[in-house]
Amino acid sequence: MTSLAQVAASRAKSKSQQLMEALDSLPTLPVVAIQIGEIIHSRSASVQQVAELMRADPATSAKLLRLVNSPYFGVPGGISDVARAIPFVGFNTLYQLVLTISVIDTLKPASGGGGVDPRSLWVHALGVATAARELAQDLRFSDPGSCFTAGLLHDMGKIALAKLDPTRLASALEATRTEKIGLAEAEVRFDLPAHDAIGSRLAKLWRFPATLATPIEQHHAIHRIDVRDRLAPNLRTISEIVCVADAVAERCTSTFVKGETSGDEGLPGSDSIVIERNGFGDAALEALCDRTKKELERSRVFLSLLD
Repeated sequence: MTSLAQVAASRAKSKSQQLMEALDSLPTLPVVAIQIGEIIHSRSASVQQVAELMRADPATSAKLLRLVNSPYFGVPGGISDVARAIPFVGFNTLYQLVLTISVIDTLKPASGGGGVDPRSLWVHALGVATAARELAQDLRFSDPGSCFTAGLLHDMGKIALAKLDPTRLASALEATRTEKIGLAEAEVRFDLPAHDAIGSRLAKLWRFPATLATPIEQHHAIHRIDVRDRLAPNLRTISEIVCVADAVAERCTSTFVKGETSGDEGLPGSDSIVIERNGFGDAALEALCDRTKKELERSRVFLSLLD
């Protein structure tokens, strides 16, 4: 039986604290995502092992093949079997695709829920992912695919909020639009936990690799010297890429889906400091914006995972 003290303690918790604790009630990622991650990171993966795991989850396999057969990968002739897909995309990319499919499925809200349309958040995320991949190629970063996935999942904490408390998240996003305040300020005002903190907690719960977990946690804090100094160079770079891509996506994807926005406008200083530090001038950002808009149609297949 619940004691009066426990009831009082529960009532004393802020809504923000309650929401952070509610993350533990979210479904875990499908077993296939965890198992494939473990095998691939053990560096002993074989095509047969991974294919057998995928065949045990037909729904995820079907979505994976939909992505692999899309213009995004452009595999000639198409592929009907996961085992044949692996040589084309590689183990690491396959794992990232399975992870993306799993996160989208896990964070889908119940039908009929009000508040924020999660699709608008994923549209922004796709813009960030596309810009991050283009920027990674510009900088000759070793793994543009990881930058794409990090960009796609960078706001999964916000998408989790859309599932857990869509009404108050909608109020916070509306405040960013009508009052021109940053989302961090709006989150505090409406007693919501910071979306990057939620994303970080989920990344730990779901055993994300550091190359994904770090930019999810730090894409709004990477401008800070204390954050930069404690990160390994590759993690610092991928976090900066996602930070810049976030700003570029806000700037250039309004024509992709009109009227849909992430609510990240007005983050004072964070993205501009990173942009200036890395010497991205207006011309370079404009060129990146143009390429992002051109590539968005090719990347749009990821939105089909929401259906």
